[in-house]
Amino acid sequence: MFRNSILFGTLLLTSFGLFGQESANTLPYQEIYAYAMDANVTPIFDLIDKEALSEKDLRFKTKFEARFKGESDTQAAPPTSEIETLISHFKTYWRKALLDPNQKLERELGGKVVPFLMKNYPPIRGKKVTRDSLGYFLRDYIRAKGLYTTDEVTYQGRLIDLMVWKKQSSKVYHVDLGRGEIQKVTVYFMEDFSTLGWMEYATLGAHHPGGWTEEEGIYCVKKAYDVNSENFKISYLAHEARHFADKPLWPDLESTDLEYRAKLTELSLAQDTLYHLITFFTQNANKESDNGHQVANYCVIRDLSQKLFKSNFKTSPEKWKTLGTKKINKVARQLLKKNTKAIKSVGKEAQSVIQV
Repeated sequence: MFRNSILFGTLLLTSFGLFGQESANTLPYQEIYAYAMDANVTPIFDLIDKEALSEKDLRFKTKFEARFKGESDTQAAPPTSEIETLISHFKTYWRKALLDPNQKLERELGGKVVPFLMKNYPPIRGKKVTRDSLGYFLRDYIRAKGLYTTDEVTYQGRLIDLMVWKKQSSKVYHVDLGRGEIQKVTVYFMEDFSTLGWMEYATLGAHHPGGWTEEEGIYCVKKAYDVNSENFKISYLAHEARHFADKPLWPDLESTDLEYRAKLTELSLAQDTLYHLITFFTQNANKESDNGHQVANYCVIRDLSQKLFKSNFKTSPEKWKTLGTKKINKVARQLLKKNTKAIKSVGKEAQSVIQV
């Protein structure tokens, strides 16, 4: 019932405190969030099955079990508007899919969304609703309500996502992608979200999209960034500007390849946040994932490790910190240049050149 394409191949992950030091915990949050961002929350139950938890950890366990244990999300408030009702259908779908990655639940979601639109969006009546068209009808309904959403409601990773926000403003930036490559791009700052999608739902708000790229510009979750920080200038602006530059050149390039190039761009430019980025990519790497970010994280760290350590996949943060930032920047640029050459050898129809 929904077009099977990846809208958020250009997704940028942020989290609260991503670049800060995590306080002592009795729960393995990095592992917990890695499972959640890979759209599989069931293994988390074993990770939180501990006694003598700190107050913070106990709060997390209580909230997680309220959301995912039992027959329904017991912390969800009843919807009080049409939009909240629509979002509740998605949350029910996300919950089931996160608990059982083997289930195919798209038809079940469509079975809720189509009647909802037939009731609440008259322009759809009398029209044929197909797998390819439903995401566009949803977009048009949301925008008719005076709200904002993506150009199409479709997949992020293996799950259909839904992003809805109430306020938006824009600003033009000239982004330095390194070696004098300047990309002009319009940034659309989004505020007041009704939903930030399945990843925020899966991680209880700890991780969520920070931005993405569409044809007219790049979109930014305003609350996620200090616009004067390196996190914004490198991990958001440079990352997304790389996508914005790449998409017209190679429109069919797969999500993993796009993310690989954007993450290498980050690592070629980052200074203060460089080692935090490497740690984050390492801890959230999974070559078996359906999420392009997770696979790209693996490929980036693998390729850097081979160049810098003659090792397949170096995980130790202490080992990475023995290398100077300039050396890592340089090798990241080299890998990006090598990747660009490989894509150009295929041409505009290139889909993937990365060996996973």
